Amino acid sequence: MAITAEFERTLDDMLAGLTCFSGAEEKRLAPLLPRDFVLAGNYIKSFPQHAFSVDNSINSDEQYLLSPTCCYPVFYDLKDSQHGESFLITHKNLCFRCEEFYAEGRRQIAYTMREYILMSDTLDTVTAWIDAVKLQVVDALSDLGLKAELEVATDPFFNSNDYKQAFQRDQKLKHEFVIGGVACGSVNLHLKAFSRSCNITSHEGHDYYSACFGLGYDRVQHQYDLARAAADAKGALEHV
Repeated sequence: MAITAEFERTLDDMLAGLTCFSGAEEKRLAPLLPRDFVLAGNYIKSFPQHAFSVDNSINSDEQYLLSPTCCYPVFYDLKDSQHGESFLITHKNLCFRCEEFYAEGRRQIAYTMREYILMSDTLDTVTAWIDAVKLQVVDALSDLGLKAELEVATDPFFNSNDYKQAFQRDQKLKHEFVIGGVACGSVNLHLKAFSRSCNITSHEGHDYYSACFGLGYDRVQHQYDLARAAADAKGALEHV
């Protein structure tokens, strides 16, 4: 399913207009990650069935992962760097994931996402941002005529017996925005895991807490089209 340019602009403008995303720096990055980048390597090791790997046909030593998220390229871009107390970045790109089956508008091999990534040296700043994101995004989707329910979630890649899934669920680190039974977005608290892995610190040398919000544009458009079709059908019946 190809998202229309008009609806893509609608979602871009909707998110950019929210105060929780005000002042975000836009980054344009390649979705191609070297396999030896720590987050790419961990993803391939943990979820080999989902990893979309590619090689260089000229230089066989070069191996890459097509990123399954928009935040991985951001962390790759920021690795081994120092910054101020807090900063917010946004990045939109195609993401890629191998699946057992595909369903247009629900589960695709390539899909458009926008993410906002906040990094701060204080946990309170990050958790307050997450709370604001949850409230404002639900309201914004409602203005589009879409009812989003917030649900505590875990990443589907983890085995149900994996301690990482249990920790993520028990600590409520991930919440999904569910529309029509489909998870169309999520907000995730990474704690200090990603900043430590990528050596991203404040100028004072503090490890950052980080969080990200991501919205799957293709899934949102699919739910929007379904809602519009249902409304049109209802209107037609009322005029019979």
